[in-house]
Amino acid sequence: MIRRAAVTVCALALIGCSTDASPRSDGSSSSAAPTTTTTTAPTTTTTLPLSPAGSPQEAASAFVNAWHAGDRDAALTIALPEAVDAVFTAGEPGSLENRGCNHPPADTPVLCVYKTNIGELQLRVQPRADGWIVDQAIVSPA
Repeated sequence: MIRRAAVTVCALALIGCSTDASPRSDGSSSSAAPTTTTTTAPTTTTTLPLSPAGSPQEAASAFVNAWHAGDRDAALTIALPEAVDAVFTAGEPGSLENRGCNHPPADTPVLCVYKTNIGELQLRVQPRADGWIVDQAIVSPA
């Protein structure tokens, strides 16, 4: 009889310790408070070149010469970071041959092309109020 009473007491204790979220007899519930997570998106900024050139050809030449010399900082003075990244991730250009720039209407972007050992480099040179900058570079494999 004592054994049966002990089993009954244990069974009742286990039932009383359940983890469901149903209300207790006193009206309270046993559910945990919800958690909140806040995520902040990183801010992005575009760094503009420090020294725009006087002409499209000057901007293209300064950019290509900086790439050829392996001087990323010099390239960033005349071109947007995306253009600099495009050429520096392509590798060393080796020899360079200027294929020239087109001659579009005034105050519109100019396209310049160079032949390199790793492929063809196409540059878009953009007019700004204070001069010309390289805003796009594409290296097509040879």
